[in-house]
Amino acid sequence: MRSDELPDDINDLPLDDPELAAGVIDLCLGYGDRLADSLLVLPCDERGVSLRMPVVVAGVPWDADAAGRRRGTGFLTEVPLPGVVVALSSAGRLRPTIVERWRRTIERRLESCGTTLVAFGVADARTDTVEIVGGLAGAAAA
Repeated sequence: MRSDELPDDINDLPLDDPELAAGVIDLCLGYGDRLADSLLVLPCDERGVSLRMPVVVAGVPWDADAAGRRRGTGFLTEVPLPGVVVALSSAGRLRPTIVERWRRTIERRLESCGTTLVAFGVADARTDTVEIVGGLAGAAAA
């Protein structure tokens, strides 16, 4: 789903649905963000509904080693949140091994503080697509 196809009541819907999550990620990560290799973190309430306070961190070194990924995601444990949507973005297609490493690192971070990964997606500037590959929405897509 594209951001312009989101339902009018999107602010009241949980993002554990893969199509809704993809549309919201598409809305939050613009073309410029994707070109800048950005990480999106969208806080959610206990039902998985967006709190509408996206955090976008640009210039993420996607090829970072495990220690670099842990340093880069440390902030996820600083603010107690019931749930989050997380997305990686890039100017080109991220290799599946890179996506998987970041997903596992983020899952471990969130598990350590009791935060639910509502959706985990990948936004690609080249193809202008968002793919949901993890979290509750990823399980629903499988």
